[in-house]
Formats: sequence, structure tokens, C-alpha cells
Amino acid sequence: MKLLALETTDKIASVAYYCDGKIDSITLDSQLRHAETVLPSVDGLLEQNGTSIADMDAFCVDVGPGSFTGVRIGVTMANAFASATGKPVIGVNSLEALAYPARRDGSVCAVIIDANNGNGYAALYDAGKCLIEPCACVIEEFLQKLPKDCVMVGTGTSQKTLPDAQHVALAALNKEGQKAVSPEYLRPSQAERMWKGK
Repeated sequence: MKLLALETTDKIASVAYYCDGKIDSITLDSQLRHAETVLPSVDGLLEQNGTSIADMDAFCVDVGPGSFTGVRIGVTMANAFASATGKPVIGVNSLEALAYPARRDGSVCAVIIDANNGNGYAALYDAGKCLIEPCACVIEEFLQKLPKDCVMVGTGTSQKTLPDAQHVALAALNKEGQKAVSPEYLRPSQAERMWKGK
């Protein structure tokens, strides 16, 4: 099984190549926009592994929530790869990807992504089972719902954990592919909120 994974939902993007249990990745900590760095990084990653876009069995992408622009970039690229090759694309929620390492440890894991001004996106998982579905929230209110002994990850916690394309790829392994995926924003963009407020 060969997968190419894209992670573009936060300020630091990453790409990963999964092949039969082995995984390689590149983290893109750059001042350039994701639209400028992701495609060259995909080319470099696949070249160093002696493979190509056409060799992939599927593509996977973090579909959000996260940066509205970042989510759109990743989803558009993954859908384009799938369309060009006739291969499926698999969408993975940001919160699920962030929780993946804790799932492997068997820990109850709360994931919170900072959405500014005390707001966030959050979910609660127990060994891969979702106890609180991904939602937009007020972070302080969400924290009151959590069990005391849970692990906490994400940019809205003290850990400041960022999503990673490696975890997107691993979380995608037990999911069905589709012809195309759509962003999961969980709330309207700031522009939409401002427009509706007129």
C-alpha cells in the first residue's frame, strides 16, 4: 500500500509517503505560502523514495478544521492528484490526526485547536473511539467536560502540538477512499461571519 499524505491546515505544513508499513516525511517550516512549498516538497519526497504520483494507491489529506486557506490548499491538491491518476482520496479530520499518537498508547485524548479569542475546535477520543464529536467550541467550556486523567494535545493546549502528515497517513489506513473530499471547517470563516453581520 502506497499513500501520499498532505497536511496544510496550520502554519507549518508537511507531506508524508507511506509504503507497506514504512513512512517518510518532510516538514515545511517556511515563510513561503503552502501553495508555493507543498508541490515541490511532494516531488522531492517521492523522488528520494524512487516513486511517483502515478504509483500511489491513494492520496490522503487533512480536511480540517484549521486555517481556512490552508485547508483549501491541501484538499484541492489531494483531489487534483486523485482526479489525475484515477486513484481514491481519503480525508482525515485534523483532530483525529492529532489524537493518533495517543490512540496508539491507549490513552483518553482531548484535542483542542486554537481558533483565536478563546474559541477552538475540539474532540475527545478513547483508543480511536470518538467520545465527543469534532465541534467548534469555547475552549474554557470544553475543558469543563473533560475527564481529569486525559491526555491533551493541539495548539489550544499547553502542548501546542501541530498536525503532522505522518499521522494523517496512519489514520487514513482504516478509512475508505472517495473520488473527492470536502473541507470540514466546523464554523463559517471570518469573512462569512462579517458578511452575515452586515
